[in-house]
Amino acid sequence: MSTISISLPTGKLTLILSASDFELNELTDYAARQNPKRGFMFVSKLLAKYWPSQPAEMLRMHQYLAQALAQSIVGSSVFIGMAEAAAGLGQGVYEAYLEQTDQSEHLFIHTSRYFLNAVQALDFQEQHSHASQFYLYVPYERNLKNTFLYAQTLVLIDDEITTGTTFVNLITAYKKVNPQVQRVLIVCIVSVINAQRQTQMQQLTGVEVKFINALSAQIDFKRDADYQYTQVPNVNSKLECKRQNLSLKAGRLGIHGKMAWDKTALLTLIQTWQSGAKVLVLGTGEFVHLAFLIAYYLEQHGWDVKVQSTARSPLLKGEAIREKIVLQDNYADNIPNYLYNVRVGQYDRIIICHETPLCASLTQFAQRLNADLLYYADGKISLS
Repeated sequence: MSTISISLPTGKLTLILSASDFELNELTDYAARQNPKRGFMFVSKLLAKYWPSQPAEMLRMHQYLAQALAQSIVGSSVFIGMAEAAAGLGQGVYEAYLEQTDQSEHLFIHTSRYFLNAVQALDFQEQHSHASQFYLYVPYERNLKNTFLYAQTLVLIDDEITTGTTFVNLITAYKKVNPQVQRVLIVCIVSVINAQRQTQMQQLTGVEVKFINALSAQIDFKRDADYQYTQVPNVNSKLECKRQNLSLKAGRLGIHGKMAWDKTALLTLIQTWQSGAKVLVLGTGEFVHLAFLIAYYLEQHGWDVKVQSTARSPLLKGEAIREKIVLQDNYADNIPNYLYNVRVGQYDRIIICHETPLCASLTQFAQRLNADLLYYADGKISLS
């Protein structure tokens, strides 16, 4: 075991690390959150969210976690990626798992902060979050719905697990529609909950719960009593139907098999690029996985590429957050979104992958970064 201490403006974070196949600095850095409920954040280097990530290293983590959980899945399963940050991670782990098994009995779906009317939803809370209201939608396509309602194994995927309360809430909500679920697998990159809490979570949910992670640690955070939190920005979505703003084929209503995407628009775009260009592929909000797939494809064809996405979590500049661009969200919520650790002019080419129809905020964001826009709709991709 080793101990690491990190000083943040909001307090002091101490980690006691267990043995792992990974070095801590391979996986994460740290930032202060403008949130009195939780003053720190693990800034994952393999999430394509707050840090520009290397596609091949992301895939390595997807495969590592998929292999670790493979022997624990009983029968059919539902993989749930925890939005916003881990929607892409969840889909990546799911697709890596499909490489090892028959995909017909396994479903991927991710939670969402966006409301859809006329669709059955399980709602639950993430108490420590800025945007605490989440929805887990019951798929309405018959074969997807059957998998969701009768799966024997529930796989919950997040970048980190700190208290487990959100998972307890979600498992409880899911058991109301699928009381036959036999086992829950909680999969994450970094886990900082102890054995006592793990046992308690199993008792609270009344189902077998197994924990799978790349690295585990004990954690202590001593808040700085003198730190003054400013007003937390409103990052909650409007309680209105977002059907016109979302792709309903990208994961919120369930997917059997890998995400379908065509390369025609991308190949047209890269014909204009100069050899050796430094490239950034961006996702928006919960819509991350396509950006990863495109970035990995480009990386495999020799481009110097990173992948990332915009976020709604308001992190403080400093520590792992070296740059901070504030933009208007593209989901018609009229709230601030953020792009971290990207400097204007840092990349030769930038692609923004979006699921929302073209709007003023997207156009302004693309102009600001001198970026190209790729629009994903029902598996088809077009240049905006």
